[in-house]
Amino acid sequence: MSISSIEDLSNEVFYEIFEYLDACEIYYAFSNLNYRFQQLINSSLLLLKLKLDDSQSEEIFINNYQQILHLNKGQIFSIHLWSSENTNQIISIFTIDSSFNCLESLVFYTIESNVLISLLPTLTCLPRLFSLTIETWSNIKDL
Repeated sequence: MSISSIEDLSNEVFYEIFEYLDACEIYYAFSNLNYRFQQLINSSLLLLKLKLDDSQSEEIFINNYQQILHLNKGQIFSIHLWSSENTNQIISIFTIDSSFNCLESLVFYTIESNVLISLLPTLTCLPRLFSLTIETWSNIKDL
């Protein structure tokens, strides 16, 4: 069988490709292309990685990540947050709770200690959290 169209590829091939992409990239590239791709990206088999950082405009973040966070909490596998000035705003947009039932990895770079202190108690409700990486702005003694 020869493959003459991208749509001839199996779902498994697309899931492999999606492993290399951020959730926003997946949604931007494949959302609303057709019914099959919409089903693929909304499937519980697809685990998403979110990379949130200051390099994205606030509008991109609000429009894309907020929608992804709201609609796909149960599919999110990892969250990497690189932020300095907007950490409070980014964290306030989504509440970490047990609905993130697939979340296994959280990485916070340049997070301020006061934000970290308010965030840590919420992490106990994550049933599959296996990895937590934290890099703080301030001295760790301040915690």
